[in-house]
Parts: sequence; C-alpha cells; structure tokens
Amino acid sequence: GPGDHGIIVKLGAPSIINYIRMLLWDRDIRSYSYYIEVSMEQKDWVRVVDYSQYSCRSWQYLYFENRVVQYVRIVGTHNTVNKVFHLVSFEAMCKVKIPKMLNDIICPNYNVATVDKSAVVIEGVSRARNALLNGDTKHYDWDSGYTCHQLGSGAILIQLGQPYIISSLRLLLWDCDDRSYSYYIESSTNVWEWEMVVDNTRENCKSWQVIKFPPRPVVFIRIVGTHNTANEIFHCVHFECPSCEDGRG
Repeated sequence: GPGDHGIIVKLGAPSIINYIRMLLWDRDIRSYSYYIEVSMEQKDWVRVVDYSQYSCRSWQYLYFENRVVQYVRIVGTHNTVNKVFHLVSFEAMCKVKIPKMLNDIICPNYNVATVDKSAVVIEGVSRARNALLNGDTKHYDWDSGYTCHQLGSGAILIQLGQPYIISSLRLLLWDCDDRSYSYYIESSTNVWEWEMVVDNTRENCKSWQVIKFPPRPVVFIRIVGTHNTANEIFHCVHFECPSCEDGRG
C-alpha cells in the first residue's frame, strides 16, 4: 500500500552485480508484477528491471548493466490473487556473459517455453499437465503425449515465466495419421490485449510448424485450433519459443 517501500536486501558489502535470480511464490497459477531498484546508500535508487506491466511467475532470471550496489529493493506492483507480494528466494551476482537484451528484457536464443524456465500450460487438456513443454517429440500416440482443446471452445494457453523478446516459435501438430489442422496463434504480455502471431485458419497444416514474426515482448501464447480433417479436437504435441530447429539452444 502507500508508504510500502517493498522488500529491501542489504548486501554484505558494496558489490558489482548484473544478475538477479529470485523465486516468486508459485504453488498455484498466480502471477506477479514488480520492479527492482538498486542503490549504494538508499538515497538515489536506479531502476534496473521494470516488469510492472508484465505477468511473471516462479523463477525470475534478470540481467542488467554492471552496477556497484549495496541495497536492492524489490517492489511488487500486482498479484493476480491478493494484495501481497511473496518472494521466496533471492540471489544477486555478477555474470561474465550477459545475454542479448532489449531494454530490460532477454532476447533468448534458447527455448524458454520449458518448466525449467518457469513456463506453464494454463489452458488445454492433457494426460500430463506440461506434456506440451517437456521437450519429448518422439513418444506420443492416440492416447497420450499431446495437449488438446475442443474446436469452437477454449484454446491451448501457455505462460512463459517472464517477458522475453520472441520472434519465432515452433510446434508439432499430432501426426500419427494423414489428418491436417487449421489454427491461429496470438501473443500477449498481460492476458488482456492480444496480438496476432500467425493466421493459418485457411491453411491445411500438418506435423511441424515453424513460425517467424517481427520481434515483440511475449508472456502468453494462445494457440486456437479452428479445423481438423479427422474430428472436432485440436491436438498439439510440442511447443517451443523461440524456434530451435536450427540447432541453437
């Protein structure tokens, strides 16, 4: 509330840091928004990460320019469940290599739609909750190994752990027979405002799909099946972003 200065961490000594790893409480599907500021003497604060407009969950991997700091302030600005910001774990360090960044958002060259990177499937039916993100593109059949939704209602909705600058994605449509699918994909940073990534509603699509688009910040990806030549369900086996078909990551 007003006058709440967030969570302040005092380092043991002034230190050069450029990386923070922290765990937001993640025992349910809630999301948090926050910003992080650093200071030497708690007088002048410099904002190094501002995710106050983004939905974030679980482990956060945050990079910024090298700074000499003694105090770090984490200020929660939103929680989708209640009015409290919950931080479970916090680490600050200096990394030799920093990934490519656009402002304070990572431009990854590795798949960030993984459970290890805090991604989760929020909507979609499957035998195993995160089958879509487990990296298994070999073991699937008529009964398992895919995530699906009924055509005409619902979607497959993926949330990344934090915002990333994404310009490609790849998915594997269920392909144990000769069927083809139609679909469209949208992205969002906040789950309210959606932007079209690709419209394949007039295409007959089979098996692997690689989609490239202008770089944009992404937190949520919504895959909506619109047609299946075999039945009334849309089935997706694997999803990744960015696309790693060229061997990176």
